[in-house]
Amino acid sequence: TQRHVRGVFSGGTFCYEAQLIHAAAGFRAASNTPIAGNAALHGEPSHGNTIVDMGDDEYTQGRPHPMIDPTLRDARVRAEAADPATAVVLFDVVLGYGASDAPTAGLLNAIGAARAEAKAAGRSVAFVGYVCGTELDPQDIGQVVAGLEAAGVLVASSNAEAATWSARILTERQ
Repeated sequence: TQRHVRGVFSGGTFCYEAQLIHAAAGFRAASNTPIAGNAALHGEPSHGNTIVDMGDDEYTQGRPHPMIDPTLRDARVRAEAADPATAVVLFDVVLGYGASDAPTAGLLNAIGAARAEAKAAGRSVAFVGYVCGTELDPQDIGQVVAGLEAAGVLVASSNAEAATWSARILTERQ
C-alpha cells in the first residue's frame, strides 16, 4: 500500500524540480505550486503523490520562512511519514546566512519518531534528502549531512539526484 512520494520543500525551485523529475518518471503529483499536468493542492491534506513548497506564501503568512524556522516543515515530514500510503518522504535542507542555525535539530527528532511509528505499524518509510549548502556556510554542512545519514536518511549530492532516487523507489513499489 506504500506507493506515494510526499515531498516537503523549503525551496520553491527544488519543489518545482522534484515535480519535473517525478513527472518524467511517470508520477504526477498534487502541489500547492503545481507544474503543468499536476493537480493544485489548496490547503487540503496530502493525497497520492504530493510535493509541497513550504516556503510559498500559503505557509509563510505571518510566520518565518521554513529556512529560518523549520518547525512547520518538521511537523509535515512526520505527518507525511505517518500516512500508510507513503513510501518516500523527500525533502531539502537549505543552509546559509539567514537560514536556521540548527536546520535539522527538529527534523532529526521528527524522522526518529516517524521511523518508530512506522515500524510499530509494520511499515518502513524511505527518507530522501538534499542539503543545499557549502563548507563556507555558517552551519557545518558535514555535520548536517552526517546527522541525517545517522538517522537513516539517503542524502543525495543534488536535489535532482534525490528526486531521481525517490522516483526509482516509487517505480519499484508499483
